[in-house]
Amino acid sequence: MKATFKNSFLLFIGSLLFLSSCKKDEVKALLNPSGGITLTATQTTLVLVQANGANTAVSFAWDKANFGFAAGINYTLQLAKGGTNFATATSTSVNMETALASTFTVKDLNAKMQDIIPYGSAQQVEARIKADVGSNVDPIYSNVLTMTITSYRDIVNYAFPQALWIAGNFQGWSPSTAPKIVDKFASGTTGSGYDGYINFTNASPAFKMVKGPDWPFGDFGTGATPGTLGSNGDLTLSNGAGVYRLTANTAALTWSATKINSWGLTGSSTPLGWPSGPDGTPGQDHDMTFNATDGTWSVTMNLTVGVIKFRANDAWSINFGDNSPVDNKPDYGGSDIPITVAGNYTVTLDIGVAGNYAYSIRKN
Repeated sequence: MKATFKNSFLLFIGSLLFLSSCKKDEVKALLNPSGGITLTATQTTLVLVQANGANTAVSFAWDKANFGFAAGINYTLQLAKGGTNFATATSTSVNMETALASTFTVKDLNAKMQDIIPYGSAQQVEARIKADVGSNVDPIYSNVLTMTITSYRDIVNYAFPQALWIAGNFQGWSPSTAPKIVDKFASGTTGSGYDGYINFTNASPAFKMVKGPDWPFGDFGTGATPGTLGSNGDLTLSNGAGVYRLTANTAALTWSATKINSWGLTGSSTPLGWPSGPDGTPGQDHDMTFNATDGTWSVTMNLTVGVIKFRANDAWSINFGDNSPVDNKPDYGGSDIPITVAGNYTVTLDIGVAGNYAYSIRKN
């Protein structure tokens, strides 16, 4: 009797262990899909042109992921600079289980590219699909599709109140052809952060800030005291012809102008390294050459692994870095810009069009 009970108890325990083992195997099988995802594109070499912004650039398609069980699947199309292993991926999410394709216009794809590659030259871009069901289940990834894409600098044509036209004696007092200063965040009728770089070619610069491409829109001239805006006459600059940084706050009715005698490159990657002291001394920055036609500043030089920044007038009061994520768009006082491979580079700071500042670092 005891032996029979003991044998029955062992058989019961064994059955439980067997069922438990089967259940674990079943779960393990369910969480291991039987097939991957194949990603395809209608083309893999693209030269994007701004004039074609509304046209279709490329369409992606992929298979439905198989997780081995029924679940709502979220697909993400990831795009990354070639060779980065998607560490800096820019992604667009398709949040429908049945959506197995995504189409980009030229404008939309170019906007994605601005976050991951420099514009104006052919760059390698990698694309893949991430399929995810959450619930601590590992996602499924597709094959990596390698593409070659040339993006363009997307020039935004700002209008009032985001822009003020700078019309003066240096360009024939013509608002319609005048350069602008821009505050991207202006609203209503005023802005507090208008900024731009203007090349005043007249020896005695005089100008006004116009609220549109013609005088009837209204304008700002000089105020009652220096540095203020009003309607008392033309704004003037006492330091003669040259490039100036203009700023304005039309809510507070104030403005300022700083003459830019030079833009230079500095940092641990440069032969001269960081400037010593609070600002360093003139000659410690690597001066850039100004191109009056397009408002760019550039220099060709050897750089080592390290970081760089842009400085105006051999001082830190006006400087550019690039805050994370690095997007080739300079930020005032921004983070150091990394140089990861030593070599000879052409570095260009493009600040000729207000509101559209950019820079490029091209290895020669």
